[in-house]
Amino acid sequence: MQGYHLYEIGSEETVSSIVHKLQNTVESLVFLRISQEALSLFNEDNLRLLAHYSRKENKMLVLLTRNEEIKELAEKLRLTTADSVEAFLSVPGINVGEEIKKTKSPKMKVKQIDEDKKEPNGSMALWAKKTVVAASVIFVVLFVLQWGLRYWFLPKVTVMVYPRLATTDTEITIPLSSLNTEKEIVELKKVFSVPATGSKIVGTQRASGEVVLFNQGQKQLKLYKDTKIKAKDGKIYLVTQDVLIPGAEVVYVLDVRSSQTSGQALAFVEALELGEEYNAQAGELTTLVGDFPNITVRNIKPISGGKSEKRPVVTASDIEKAKQGAIDLLLQEAIKAKPYEYLVDSSEQRTEPEVIVDNKVDSFSPTVTATASQIVSINKVSQEEIKRQAELVLKDIGMSQYSLVNNSIRIYDAVLQDDAFRISLGMDLYPTLTPQEVAQTIAGKTKEQAIEIIQEKGDISIEGLKGEELPARKQWIKVVVLDEYESDKTKTKLSFNQLSSSL
Repeated sequence: MQGYHLYEIGSEETVSSIVHKLQNTVESLVFLRISQEALSLFNEDNLRLLAHYSRKENKMLVLLTRNEEIKELAEKLRLTTADSVEAFLSVPGINVGEEIKKTKSPKMKVKQIDEDKKEPNGSMALWAKKTVVAASVIFVVLFVLQWGLRYWFLPKVTVMVYPRLATTDTEITIPLSSLNTEKEIVELKKVFSVPATGSKIVGTQRASGEVVLFNQGQKQLKLYKDTKIKAKDGKIYLVTQDVLIPGAEVVYVLDVRSSQTSGQALAFVEALELGEEYNAQAGELTTLVGDFPNITVRNIKPISGGKSEKRPVVTASDIEKAKQGAIDLLLQEAIKAKPYEYLVDSSEQRTEPEVIVDNKVDSFSPTVTATASQIVSINKVSQEEIKRQAELVLKDIGMSQYSLVNNSIRIYDAVLQDDAFRISLGMDLYPTLTPQEVAQTIAGKTKEQAIEIIQEKGDISIEGLKGEELPARKQWIKVVVLDEYESDKTKTKLSFNQLSSSL
């Protein structure tokens, strides 16, 4: 006994893949176990194609299914069905041998005739013989008529069409109102600095020197550190350390006071404030501040060492200039779109600018810096949203012979004009060929002519052709448009006006 081959048919299979299996199977008996997901594949056209190839390849094809609709179609097309492999092989009369094509269908129950049974005698036997002969004649006539009709109506040639992908560029307009927008909120900040225009003289070092303190009283007196001494122009100087001033010496002659020498002490002083204006000439420091009636003071030498310099100062005008400069930069700043996004400029809204300055009026600084901030909101449209709406628009503009390949739109540019986006885009398409249209177009043509006619929209292969010309009757041409696209790198480039042209 010769073996058989069993194929599991799932939802991923196509008619062309099943035909390929038949052509590459060594065994003559082939079982196709049809899954629930693959039932839709076995329509009448596809079953007719499978029947054609099973006979051409000298295979006995058995469909394993419990679906009554498929069983009825298979019986109509003279295809064998069974519930299982075991059920098929257990039917009497099944002999899986080398000439399996002669095996009777398991759905035809073969009744064995016992040769030992006796034939009926007399008129009953004659009537039975006549009945058998008449039935045989009727059966032969019907059989011949059936095959004649099948020959007339069934296809003689099978044409497999592989659609070819095409690509094209165009421009479309999409109203802004039909697009879903998103709101973008951004905080803008700008910094602006100006030089300070004011100036002020500032002391950098203190003036210092020494003074002589004179005590007219007879008691010694102690002056403490930071005791103030006033100059003639009112400037104040401070004693830098404690000083003990001896009392005056009185000379008596014959108990008569004849002379008096004041007690003297040297004291170091420094100016109360920094600056060169505290430098003083000799004799300028004259008064000891406080209740010191018997003490006088003089600077015998100049008080020196005080220094000053000119430093920049911030003015009110400088602050206003810095503020205005920061605001101007802020108003000039435009919101930039992120990659694959498009902004709706007319929807922009801005809050009042807030400005912070780093210095106050009269503060020492070479510059004044202002920082302005502002909240900006603007609507935006994503490229994915434009693609989604573009697909809807393109389906309504009359591409009668082509359909859009999903997710194939390429956005080159999108410009907002008034209340609509002007969009430049590219897209991939596949021809929407119908078997009837192809059959009618190539009927009566030679193989080369048929290939030339179809080549722009797809590649074709012709099976069962005898001679050079295709049948003149379109009913004799079986066309199968496959869902496997010829999508190599060299896609057909079409202008947008060509998309509605027929074969």
